[in-house]
Amino acid sequence: MINHINYFTYNAINYKNPDYRKVQNYKLHAPLKFDSVSFSGKSLPSEYVNVFDYLAAEVLGSRGKQYQVNGSLLSASKIKAAVQNLFSNDIYSNYKKSDYTQIKWKDYIPFDVRVFSIDKINMARKSRLSQWKNVLENSSKPITRYDKLLQEKLHRNPSMKFVIWDSVTSELKSDNRHIPVPYDAKALFETIERYEAIAPKDRAVSCAKPSFVEYYTHRLRDNLLMKMGLSNNDSVWVKIPSISHDRANAEENISKLEILSNKNWCTRSSVDKAVDALTDGDFHIFLRRNKTTKIWEPSVGMTSLRGKIDQIQGKDNDNIVPMSFLSEIKSYIEKQGLKCHTGVVDEGPKATNAIMISEKLKEKNVTKQTFATSIEENDIPSIFEFLDISVKKLPNRKMVISSYRPVYCLDKNKGLTVPYSMFGLHEDSLLRNVEKIEGNFVLSNKNQIYNSRITTFPPSLKSVTGKIICNAEQFEKYKEDMLRVVDGNLSKIVISHSK
Repeated sequence: MINHINYFTYNAINYKNPDYRKVQNYKLHAPLKFDSVSFSGKSLPSEYVNVFDYLAAEVLGSRGKQYQVNGSLLSASKIKAAVQNLFSNDIYSNYKKSDYTQIKWKDYIPFDVRVFSIDKINMARKSRLSQWKNVLENSSKPITRYDKLLQEKLHRNPSMKFVIWDSVTSELKSDNRHIPVPYDAKALFETIERYEAIAPKDRAVSCAKPSFVEYYTHRLRDNLLMKMGLSNNDSVWVKIPSISHDRANAEENISKLEILSNKNWCTRSSVDKAVDALTDGDFHIFLRRNKTTKIWEPSVGMTSLRGKIDQIQGKDNDNIVPMSFLSEIKSYIEKQGLKCHTGVVDEGPKATNAIMISEKLKEKNVTKQTFATSIEENDIPSIFEFLDISVKKLPNRKMVISSYRPVYCLDKNKGLTVPYSMFGLHEDSLLRNVEKIEGNFVLSNKNQIYNSRITTFPPSLKSVTGKIICNAEQFEKYKEDMLRVVDGNLSKIVISHSK
């Protein structure tokens, strides 16, 4: 019997009568009395000669179109030839290049930063994959005994080569900024041994999660943490000294940072970001073990600048401090006697502001709903209330708000403010159903980082009782609508000059 199929009863097909060649009955009988039919061509997991033949069939079964492999070639008897044919067709050019137009950027990231960073990312992908190609083709000179052992294994097993190549390229998409994991012979050899030890009957379950690349990345990190005497923990902070603080071990520390970084971080997404991150200050990383798989997961990264914590990122690299680790982060900063930078730049909030943003996102209203939940559920009235803007709901499902200024004050005593975009808010969505603003409608500020980021004038807005404050570009773009909502009173429109 071949698995992964639609099952038919034997009597449903009558080969002597054309009228009965169609499937008449889809009922699954247990136990099956007859052989079944498979259109995928895959065999049972235990029938493959080795675990890498099975893994190769699984990859090609789910991504056959990417590799242009027919499903009929995935059986245990045919998979080896199918994989060998892949390598004869230049498989090494088959990977995704990053495309800045497909990435979900934060609204405040400048256009020139987007384009420039993508060029560097694609350069890094090409460079790193060239290294992996040399390893898989045995064209690089063995350095350690693990390199020699790997060459022997790879020479005997083309499916192993394919699974490794697919794994290191699997994280690369046109809509992300990842680069492949670094090559380490010992970690790769240990990963291969882990998979080779899986019993044939256990392949389907044991190979499912973690994936090959996830386990290899874990071995990279765990081996490093073992050297540092930190591997026995469930969670750990690692401080990687800057180049100026530890110049003698600069290359080693740059490698540490890249290995321990989350794949979403800039320290794993370009040719020189790990170097840049260690040029001005130390880097602090919080890692914890996944409760189910026990693999290491980098959860928080903190850069330093001139002796102070500069930026804090979670695993999503979205400039928002992970709320679940907020207490852990604040405790670490306090215990280490660290100070934080304050401010907002084009690339995002500094550490003080980032922490305060997350504290605001954790804030609850009278119904025990958090600000973060309101944003996630796109609960606009609730969002306005969290932003200290009063809301009146109208019978027609429109809203009247007290005023609008695309900036929230985190601390009135210190004057710490952030644009709405740094909460992950989209102003077009916020203002879509606002019918009246009973106060000022502010679109422009002295610092252009705090300017409104609307892309269209609020479609439901009929009246603004206060003033409209905008810059010349905004006035030119929305002039007719602005005049309409102030009844043509030009004196109520104030054109400011942003820096």
